[in-house]
Amino acid sequence: MILTFINPSELTLLLILLLIHVASSLVILFIVQKYCSWLNLRDGGIFGTIFGNTMPTLVGVIFAFVTIAAWQNHNSVGDTVSKEAHTLFNLYQILDAYPKDLKIDGQKQLIAYTQEVINQEWPKLNDQQFNLDTSKQLDQINFLFVNHKPSSFGELAMHNEGLRLLSTYRDLRRNRIESAKSFIAKPLWGALILSAYLLLIYSAFFKTRNIRVHSIMMALVGGSLGVMFFLLTIYDNPFRGPSAIEPIPFQRILHSISILQK
Repeated sequence: MILTFINPSELTLLLILLLIHVASSLVILFIVQKYCSWLNLRDGGIFGTIFGNTMPTLVGVIFAFVTIAAWQNHNSVGDTVSKEAHTLFNLYQILDAYPKDLKIDGQKQLIAYTQEVINQEWPKLNDQQFNLDTSKQLDQINFLFVNHKPSSFGELAMHNEGLRLLSTYRDLRRNRIESAKSFIAKPLWGALILSAYLLLIYSAFFKTRNIRVHSIMMALVGGSLGVMFFLLTIYDNPFRGPSAIEPIPFQRILHSISILQK
């Protein structure tokens, strides 16, 4: 959701978000101290200490929970992509047990399909679009397996394994395509942004003897929020942003196939 119209590097994105939140924290401090001085919180007792720590702790727990959930989802999708590529490679290898004509045709189609996934389908995942041509190629591979008639019990066993791998691959591919979307829904983004700025406003109400120290503290709070939003942004959509999942596992199986063909 954040910075969807540009694709900066991780360092650039981090600096942008740090600048935005540090600047916002200082602006909020200036407005509150100048126009809401009659609302300054000046409780030096134990109640003031406890109350002053409540909101930062609550907001911190919320951000930590959502960030960890987004990171786990990102890693889970990465594991799915790796399993998908490995399953495709296993399909290529099991074709060695099929008749020569079917083996050559099937392996050729699998190589072409893998190249199509890397070159055509992957860029569309970034835009959350579906590639119909790649699906048609997979249907042709499925047709090749389904229409084969084994001539012996040995071929039947290998054919059943091939059909199982093909079914597993289709499920993994479907999971990858369905995961090409934002993990954090728009209402949750809104709630996180609102919570962050409520925390900044809340922190600005406190009164300190040295306004420079207060400004530094506000800048540190804003910077911490900038880091949290940086992590949420790079892990929100597994196929978008500076930490987007690349088709490296598919590129590796093409390299492995080229080695096997030598």
